[in-house]
Amino acid sequence: MNTTDEFIMEGFCTHDKVPSLVNDLLTAEVWMSKIFPLIKEDVAKLSGIKSYLCLYHEASICNLMEVMFYHRTACESNEDALVEVIDYCYRKFVNMTREGDFYVKR
Repeated sequence: MNTTDEFIMEGFCTHDKVPSLVNDLLTAEVWMSKIFPLIKEDVAKLSGIKSYLCLYHEASICNLMEVMFYHRTACESNEDALVEVIDYCYRKFVNMTREGDFYVKR
């Protein structure tokens, strides 16, 4: 690895860990949509920090991938994983617009 500022991105690409990161993102998304609504009230009784960390995990994975995919080498070395990321972004976009329409109608 070079001694550049992008050593984390290079490490993810060199060791082929971006598909694992995408898998973790998709797992967090499914967990947030299927499991979290069932346990939300119980977790909120315990601590507000615990429920925040559940939400923060998905956001921090997205942020890491956003920074990595600004580099051409990360995009080129993970073409198969990019299809899943695009699908994830599309689902989030559709979800946002659907919820936005709900709040506008109120």
